Amino acid sequence: MRIKKTSRKIILVLVVSFLFFSLVARADFSLEQWKYSKDIQTQPKGLMDVSIDNEVFANSNKGLTDVRVVDDKNQETPFKLITTKESVGTTVYTPKMVNNSVIPGKYSTVVLDLGEEGLTTNSLTIQTTSSNFQRNVTISGSNDQKDWNILKSNGYIYDYTDSKAQVKSQNTTVSFSESNFKFLKVEVAELDGSPVVIKSVTVSQYVQKNAQEFKVSPNFDSVQDNSKAKTTTLMADLGQSGIPTSRLSLEASDENFNRSVAVFSSNDKNSANWKSVGYGYIFRYNTPKFIGENNNIKINETTDRYFKIVIFNNDNSPLNFSKLSAFAVYRDLVFQAQEGRSYRLFYGNPKAKAPQYDLEKYFQYLDLSTIQSTVLGGQKTNLQFVPEKEVEKPFSERYSALLSISLVTAGIILLLMVYKFFKK
Repeated sequence: MRIKKTSRKIILVLVVSFLFFSLVARADFSLEQWKYSKDIQTQPKGLMDVSIDNEVFANSNKGLTDVRVVDDKNQETPFKLITTKESVGTTVYTPKMVNNSVIPGKYSTVVLDLGEEGLTTNSLTIQTTSSNFQRNVTISGSNDQKDWNILKSNGYIYDYTDSKAQVKSQNTTVSFSESNFKFLKVEVAELDGSPVVIKSVTVSQYVQKNAQEFKVSPNFDSVQDNSKAKTTTLMADLGQSGIPTSRLSLEASDENFNRSVAVFSSNDKNSANWKSVGYGYIFRYNTPKFIGENNNIKINETTDRYFKIVIFNNDNSPLNFSKLSAFAVYRDLVFQAQEGRSYRLFYGNPKAKAPQYDLEKYFQYLDLSTIQSTVLGGQKTNLQFVPEKEVEKPFSERYSALLSISLVTAGIILLLMVYKFFKK
């Protein structure tokens, strides 16, 4: 009997412990710990999709780990954060290459045989062993290799390779009007007796959906360094930290330039240790032999507020920059709204960790075509928020001066006692 009673006690203790720890685990959310909230304007019921705005980015933790959705009964509602990424649906063909050759002083050319008529294509990518070039590309289509129809007359490809810095920026993909031709002809213009070597070509039909971005137009100052460095530095301020920036666009009014660019970021504009977030090239050409431009620099995503953008001028005149834009990909929050309930978004808890919901596991099985888009209201300060009390400093830190005086006094007394002892 004693063994049975003991076993029951052990089981009871385990059950109570489990319930206690379960309650502790569920107690992560309490209104007193979140500083800000926004009303979510929901429909009657169903899957809701709301985009995170700049106020939330500015006042929440990095990675939005403290964001919570709470209903009007103060119950935490599971949600999933999603990033709207660029998606590409592609069908790729590897055509047979015919007459891959160079016509000196004119172009590199190749005819692509897709093998049959009726295949829909609208893009091709050239693989090449050449480097450091900018070239215009013409693409034509035909079913008999006699009558050629121009599909793209002003395409361009480029490559910038800096072997010392181990940096490479390349784009050799050209889009053109949708075609059902069996044959495609590619002509890459030659420049200064340096033809681009066409190693192989892939042809595609693609449907592209760009990531949903929002743009920030920061204030910026331009600083010229005409010493040995010969650089222009743009110092940009987004106005707040927290915005997940992944692309910059620099607009200059100049013609015919090609400059390398290094990008650094920081949350302290006076920092001595800016972190490197990207490197690339900007260029614009408008000449008889080549027309094209690139003013975008892709960077490693950062939530820093300040950017230092260094343009290397070499021996050229500085560029005149009229505009600078920063681009960030939207973060969307998806949750299941219940009929008759209202919802708020809470954020602003530095100690909160990212929640873990079952929704993460079965989200892929939901019918996302039924999602209804909604918006956030204005930012409110949570009236129930209780600022965390500062940890009281130890006595020695609070009264450091008094402690020093006490130690000095004790030392003097000790010296007097020693002095009297030896004097006897």
